[in-house]
This record gives sequence, structure tokens and C-alpha cells, in this order.
Amino acid sequence: MHIAAPFQAPGDEPDHPYEYRIHHRFSPEVNRKSRLLAAIIPCVAGIGCMYQAIATLRDKRNHPPPGRLVDIDGCRLHVQTAGSGGPSVVLETGLGGMSSAWGWVQPETAKFSSVVSYDRAGLGWSGPDKAPKTAALAARRLHGVLLRSSVPPPYVLVGHSMGGLFIRAFADLYPNEVAGMVLLDAAHPDQHLRSAAIHTHMSSGFRFLKAVPLLARLGYVRLAGLFNAWAEGLPPRQAAEAEAFLSTYRHLKTTRDESLAWNTICAEVRAAKWPGDIPLAVVTAGRAVLPGHPELQRELAALSSDSVHFAVKGADHVSLVTRREHALLVVEAIRHVVERVNALRPENKQLPVFP
Repeated sequence: MHIAAPFQAPGDEPDHPYEYRIHHRFSPEVNRKSRLLAAIIPCVAGIGCMYQAIATLRDKRNHPPPGRLVDIDGCRLHVQTAGSGGPSVVLETGLGGMSSAWGWVQPETAKFSSVVSYDRAGLGWSGPDKAPKTAALAARRLHGVLLRSSVPPPYVLVGHSMGGLFIRAFADLYPNEVAGMVLLDAAHPDQHLRSAAIHTHMSSGFRFLKAVPLLARLGYVRLAGLFNAWAEGLPPRQAAEAEAFLSTYRHLKTTRDESLAWNTICAEVRAAKWPGDIPLAVVTAGRAVLPGHPELQRELAALSSDSVHFAVKGADHVSLVTRREHALLVVEAIRHVVERVNALRPENKQLPVFP
């Protein structure tokens, strides 16, 4: 599926096999047994809780919010804007993600369009929220963030992983404001029902997440660097920010809560309407791919007749956005959709010439 040319239509990709993983682990860090065992001792001794509290305060001082906080329905959400021009590109992270994950993508996208990243409630610098997690709620709040930040439509929505579900809910609620979409190894609402391998992988990961908030409070997550792989490859500042928040109780509790809402969110997206034949780019990881995933990605590409689909050789689900060489290909997919949206604008269409 990897292609040499920047873009090709679905069904035109060269015959390049995806690289399938054999063992399905939720995080690469979990396999580092010596580091994990070493982290147990201070946690059991009670030192870990003290270390966690001190380190969290230190991180709060060392990593102030790079954007601004806006109040949406009583919840303070962190948002970063950059660039100028339209359409406005809106970045939505996946499960456990935050605005720092776009450390490569956002500044490069800002060179040709206005671009927005933000943190969902309870993640990153955004404030906590007790409301049940739903795709519709996330979409409405994102819409509020865009309005409060004076980011005008039309929007090109970019969703990574679970973020692909959230932006589809946004498009269902605000179809007249969505002009294009980019799905980055995005979740398919039926993936856990149609692939046994994906179901096994997700079930084990979600079970693990249930214990993670407690492990974070004990300092175990931070001492073991349990989620550091999720930040690996980002620019230094953004990598440090992501590592810091991926060790905090609040961020990881929200991650767990979003995982528990998976079935609810998928049901919302199944019932959602697609906003027509808008320009669409589907970018798929080419490495560590589970059986059934390529077929599901091709289904996503078929949502619009104006679509391109390609796989990035060597990129896995996370590195697709965190490693520079992979993120730059993501930026090219965004650029393609932005250019298609601009080309389709009525004011840019050539008028007929009469004799």
C-alpha cells in the first residue's frame, strides 16, 4: 500500500503488503521488564506517591500552557492557533492524546493555512470535567472552542486514531461547516466487531487502562516511563510536555474514561451522516498493523468519491504523527485536502467563456 507518488486514489495503490505485528502489546514500554521491576520497589515503599506529587508540581511549573484557555460551558479548554488563510485546519488527537502530539504537524501546516489544536476536557492543560464522555459532547465543545477563538469555517478536520470518530461526529452536527477531512490511521466504528485481532488488542489495552490511574498516583507510571513511547520522536519541548502529562493522574483517568465510552462513541458514529463527497485523505500506518485493519481503512477511504488513500511505510499507529519523517507526509495529505477545498470554492471556479 505504500506509494512513491504523494497521492493515489483508492484501488490504485501499488501492491505493497502491510507489515503485521505478531504480538499485540498496548505499549512498547510494557515489555521493558527490568525498568518496570525497578519501579515497583519505591512504589511499594510509599516513596512513589511523594515523588509523584513533587514531580507533578515541578512539571506544572516547567510546562506552562503554550496556548490560551477558553471557557466552554464551564469547562476550561486549552487551544493553540497558528498560521493564516483558509480553510481552517482543525487537529483532533486520539485516545490519551493532547495538543503537543502535533509538534511537527501544526507548525508545518501553519505555513499554508490557519491551523488549530486543542486538548479535550481532562487532557493536557484543559480543565477536568465530570460529564460522561460522548462524541457529540466532544464535538459541541470543539465547536465552542473554534467560535471563541475566532476560527471561521469552512473547516478541514484532521483526526488521528479515536480522533477520527470525534471529527465524524462533528461533521454530522455541523455539516455545512466541514469542507474536507483527513483520517490518520483512524478508528473504524466496527473494527472491534469485525477483526478478532483488533478486538483482542483493544480488550487487553482497555483492561490495562483501568488500573493506570491508580498506578499513576503511586508514581509507578512516571518511574517506569510507561507511556514515554507515545511521545518518542516529537520535538524536544513537545516530547517533554507529553511525557509529563502521560504520567499524571488526571490525564490518565480521562484516557481511561474515554476508553470506557468506546461502545457509546462508536454507536454515535454509526448513526452519524457523512457530509457528502467532500475531499478526503486517509493515511494509514504501514507497520505493526493488525489483521483486518487495511480493509477497514479502505472502507474509510470509500466514504467519499473525492478521496486519496496511502500507507506510510515504516510508520506505526503512534509514529505516524510523532516522528518527523512520517508527520511530514501527514502534512502533505492535509495540504492536498486544503488545495482541493480551495479549488472547489465557487469563487475559484473558472467562468465559461462565450464567443
